[in-house]
Amino acid sequence: MTSNVERKEPAFDHLAGLKRKRRLPASYFLVFFLLAATPIFLHNDYYLHVMIAIFYNLIYVTTYRMIHRTGQFHFGAHGFIGVGAYASVLLVMKLGLSFWLAMPLAGVISAILAMAVGYPSLRLKGIYFAIITWGFADSLKFLYIQAKEPFGGAMGIFSIPSPNSVALPLFGTIDFSQKTHYYFLALGLLMLTIYVLYRLERSRYGLIFNAIREGDHLSRSVGINIMNYKVLAFAVCSGLAGLGGSFYAHYTGYIAPQDFSISLTISLAVYMVVGGMDKFSGCIIGTVVLMLLGEIFAGYAEYQLMLYSAFMIIVLVIRPEGLISLPQLFWKKKPRAVADSGKAVG
Repeated sequence: MTSNVERKEPAFDHLAGLKRKRRLPASYFLVFFLLAATPIFLHNDYYLHVMIAIFYNLIYVTTYRMIHRTGQFHFGAHGFIGVGAYASVLLVMKLGLSFWLAMPLAGVISAILAMAVGYPSLRLKGIYFAIITWGFADSLKFLYIQAKEPFGGAMGIFSIPSPNSVALPLFGTIDFSQKTHYYFLALGLLMLTIYVLYRLERSRYGLIFNAIREGDHLSRSVGINIMNYKVLAFAVCSGLAGLGGSFYAHYTGYIAPQDFSISLTISLAVYMVVGGMDKFSGCIIGTVVLMLLGEIFAGYAEYQLMLYSAFMIIVLVIRPEGLISLPQLFWKKKPRAVADSGKAVG
C-alpha cells in the first residue's frame, strides 16, 4: 500500500513535465558572439576593465537571484564570494596549485560551506535567515581581519599571481599579460554561470523552487523535500559565486576583508530589484545599467550619490516591476472592452 506522499508525487511530476523552454534563446548566442568580438574593436583598457567588472558582478547577481527564487532572503552573499576569493588565493600561494585547479576547488569549497550553513539555517525564512547569513558572512570578515596568517589581516593579501599561461588552438599562448585575456576569461565564466542557472530555472527544479517560494507547507504536502531543494539552490549558487570571487582575486591582484562587506550584498540586491526580479534578464539589465550609470556619474563626484539614488527611486516609483517592465509603457495593448465596443458600434 502506497503512502499519501507517494500518491501525490506523480501529480507533481506531471506538472514538472509540462513543456517549458529549456533551450537557451538565440539571443544568448548572439550576445555571446557580439561580446566576444568587442575586444577586436575596443582597444581601450579602461572600457575593457568596466566590462570585466560588469561580467563578474553579473555572476554574483544572477546567483543571488536564484537563491531568492526559493523564497529565502539572503543577506550573506559577500561571505561566499569572499570564501571563493581567499580559498583560491591560498591554494595558489600557499599550496602552489595552478590557478586552473584552484578556481574550481574554490567554488567547491564555497558550495560545501554553503551546505554546512544551509542545513541548519534554511529551516528559517525571511528576516531570520537574512540575519543568520549576514552574521555568518561578517564573522568570516572578522576572521580575515584577525588572522594575519594566512589571511593577511586587515591589510589583505598583496601580489596575487595572475592565472597560469595556457596554450589554446588557433589562439596561441594566453599569458594574461593583457586586459583582453581577462576579458575572455570573465566572459566565459559569465556564460557558464548563465547557462547553468537558466537551465536550472527552466527545469523541473525551477518549478519546485517556485512552489517552495509560494509556500513551504503546500510544497511539502505534494511530497517535496523542501530542505534538500533549498540546500541545493544555496550550494550551487554559492559555488558559482565562489568562482566569481576567485576570478576577482586573481584579476585585481589584491584582496582585503573590506572587499567582502555587507555593502557588496546590498549592491547585488539593488541591481536585482531595480532590474526586475521576476525575469532572469531583469537582474542582468539592472546590473549593466546601474554599473554604467555609476561610471558616468563618477564624473560628478559631488552629486554622484544623489544622481544614482534619484535614478533608482524614479524607476521603482514609475515601474515597481523594474527596468525589465519599461517597454510595457510604450507597447500597451488596447483594452479589450474598448475594442469590443468599437466593433459593436461599427
